[in-house]
Amino acid sequence: MTDPIRPTDDGARRQAARLLSQARHAVLGVRGDGPPGLSRVAVLPVGADLLLLVSELSRHTRALDADPDCALLIGEPGTGDPLAAARLSLELRAEAADKAAHREAWLAWHPGAALYYDFADFRLLRLVMRSGFLVGGFGRAFALSRADLENCRPTA
Repeated sequence: MTDPIRPTDDGARRQAARLLSQARHAVLGVRGDGPPGLSRVAVLPVGADLLLLVSELSRHTRALDADPDCALLIGEPGTGDPLAAARLSLELRAEAADKAAHREAWLAWHPGAALYYDFADFRLLRLVMRSGFLVGGFGRAFALSRADLENCRPTA
């Protein structure tokens, strides 16, 4: 059987960078000290990393405090077969980020967050990308390194 993972090329890098740069929401996977969990979260792309606004009241925040290794799935299916839609899975590590420094950018990307951004129980995390896996469509799968996304800019 041949390896279904194709050699990573510039087209795959650009497609992954485009998915990353357009991301507003994603599915976050966490482990923590309990069972694995999934949450839909709002994100802000910052280069090859993403910012994540979290509340101290949420389970995924407590899980990230216990184990900062996490995963993120980016990409929304359009019409047609959702399994043929492009999507990007990322392996990341959550670190503290400066909430005040990113306030304007976050609110420009997520204007509705103006209602709660400054609440004391909210803090900002940087999700540092380690590696990724792109499904660029049916039968198109690519392994990606951090460098693949850092050195490629999306095209329209």
